[in-house]
Amino acid sequence: MDLIFPKRLEIELVSSCNLRCVYCPRRHLSDLSGFMDVALFKKIIDEASQYPDTIIVLHRRGESLLHRRFTEILSFIAGKFKEVQIATNATLLTEEKFEAITSAITFISFSLDAPAAYNETRVPAKYEDVERNILKFLAFNKGRVKTQASMVKTAATPDGNVAEFKEIWKDRVDRVRVYEEHSKDGVFGAIKNPRTERRPCVMPSYEMLIYDDGCVGRCNHDWNGNPLGDLKTHTIKEVWTNAAYDSLRQQHECLDITDPVCKNCDSWYPEMGVQGTGEVIEK
Repeated sequence: MDLIFPKRLEIELVSSCNLRCVYCPRRHLSDLSGFMDVALFKKIIDEASQYPDTIIVLHRRGESLLHRRFTEILSFIAGKFKEVQIATNATLLTEEKFEAITSAITFISFSLDAPAAYNETRVPAKYEDVERNILKFLAFNKGRVKTQASMVKTAATPDGNVAEFKEIWKDRVDRVRVYEEHSKDGVFGAIKNPRTERRPCVMPSYEMLIYDDGCVGRCNHDWNGNPLGDLKTHTIKEVWTNAAYDSLRQQHECLDITDPVCKNCDSWYPEMGVQGTGEVIEK
């Protein structure tokens, strides 16, 4: 596999969030309140832009639209990559941001729930307000940005809620996704019904996760592991090819996994481009 540069960069613009979703792994952590320095973001993008096929993902543990310089960030990245993704709870999806989003983003996912449960699961947001924001964006977007509506299915989610969610959004967005809950017990990446036959995970050779402070994690299931490097003091290439990453790849290749994050994870990715568990409905 070509390890010159990550195929995908997940860049956490903000670790803070304005909601307290009942199933979010954030509830197992404290002090998630950071914002990426714009100079650091530009340093990362300047290096990554030498590889325009790199998939850029502008979210992780927090709500990216909270960033005070969000539109400036999007303006800087616009046109540099073939694919730029973002996920948002859409509470801050205001009309002032629409043009910046449609000019820089190629895929946007709205994190929601069925109306019957939303106000209890996505505290303190209100479903009608968020739905209004999304519908305004969709009218402005006119198909320029690919769109997704997603919800999390837990053991307590009635089947009727899932069916209602699909019905509401299937003709409004390009894709509807129902994710399975993970990290319920505080073990990040753990799922209710773990896969029994462990296989090597491709993520150590595919994706780099960059926290808001420039520290580098393993993948989107790494919420608080010891960093593999620091982009404040090193380049992406230097971290991607360092001893810590090489060791992690070797562990997965040999299925002798001692890394404390990876060894307890059931949400490993056996194939390139596979993004988690759950049902997907394409328009």
